Amino acid sequence: MGASSSKAAVRGAARKYPTRAPGAVPQATTTRARPQQPASRGDGSKDDAVRADAMDPDFAPADFSRRLHQMGIVQPNPTLSHSSTASPNLSPESLDVPPGPLFPPARRNTTLSVLEARRRLEQIASEDLEIMGRDGGRRRQADMRTIIDAVQLLNNGISVVDVEKRLRLTPGLLSKLGPAGVLTHIPAN
Repeated sequence: MGASSSKAAVRGAARKYPTRAPGAVPQATTTRARPQQPASRGDGSKDDAVRADAMDPDFAPADFSRRLHQMGIVQPNPTLSHSSTASPNLSPESLDVPPGPLFPPARRNTTLSVLEARRRLEQIASEDLEIMGRDGGRRRQADMRTIIDAVQLLNNGISVVDVEKRLRLTPGLLSKLGPAGVLTHIPAN
């Protein structure tokens, strides 16, 4: 590792070992006592020593904002990556593309389509709840319990029209589930 010139310099230099007379005892180094940490109180209160320790003089609010202002706007370093978009000469005017993120048209955006469908279904469900309170109101949507009940009634020989009347479903809703025999219910034992 490293340049060959630095390796040659290291090979030519003689190694130096620490010198000490045989049998001599190494000098004891003095160790400074570490300051004692204040005992934790456990009640969440802070004394002046804790507050003083927590303060960083370099990041006092006024000094910090002044230093940020002095630094100014940071320019990103250009990279050699083909996917990098950092370049000092790019401006919205120099590009043929309008500034800002590009999104597909709303009709092709699947996320927006799903959200719109969900909003539409929620609106239908809330209208169905209002209709259910009125006499003779019929639902345009069916939950799983209603579908199971309908399948059981159909399996018992009751006509589709009578099942839709009994379960207060709009006429033709059960026909959207498919022809007879497509849907079935097997009760759990």
